[in-house]
Amino acid sequence: MDEFEEQFTAVFGTASLKGSRVTLVGLREFSDPKAQALFRKIEQCRPFLEEHLSWVAKTSPADLKKRSRSWVLAEQLCQGGCWQIHAGDVNDGHELDNLAGFVMIEVNLQNHSAAVSYWLLQEYTGIGLMTESVNLVSRFCFEVLKLNRLELFASSVNKKSQNVAVRCGFLQEGICRDFELKNGIFVDHVRFSRLSRDS
Repeated sequence: MDEFEEQFTAVFGTASLKGSRVTLVGLREFSDPKAQALFRKIEQCRPFLEEHLSWVAKTSPADLKKRSRSWVLAEQLCQGGCWQIHAGDVNDGHELDNLAGFVMIEVNLQNHSAAVSYWLLQEYTGIGLMTESVNLVSRFCFEVLKLNRLELFASSVNKKSQNVAVRCGFLQEGICRDFELKNGIFVDHVRFSRLSRDS
């Protein structure tokens, strides 16, 4: 284990991050009731989410529970992490009441980098919550985890996601052709990056 990896593993974790309008809380494995509650929230805006999230079409409470377990395992292995995005503060015992979405990182220790992804429930879009969330996670990655590079990919037709990247200081690097197979059609993605030395 090299010096960077030692330092990284010593501090890595999905620590709670507080902004002016959002609170990010590290994901823990969903209980059955929480998985069902999140599934109901997804059901309420399924057509909206399915437009850009291919996994939504086949999701279920059991699938959401499995996904939460995989993110917890990734964090334990220092390979990634997932934060719940809450609009405002978190109410103990009612943490899904103001759940707005999620932001995730997949870590590449060898390259001192991470890939960022995110999604919001429909009712919380268009009010700046994701921009603040990505900025919080970016600051955590650069200042605490000492990563050098963050990257993210946004569908070429998802202008809102691309705008989040730009507002958070990510620079467009190019087009990844046929990046995703969605509903039988290959879709291009725009690739963005932000370096620790970027202002």
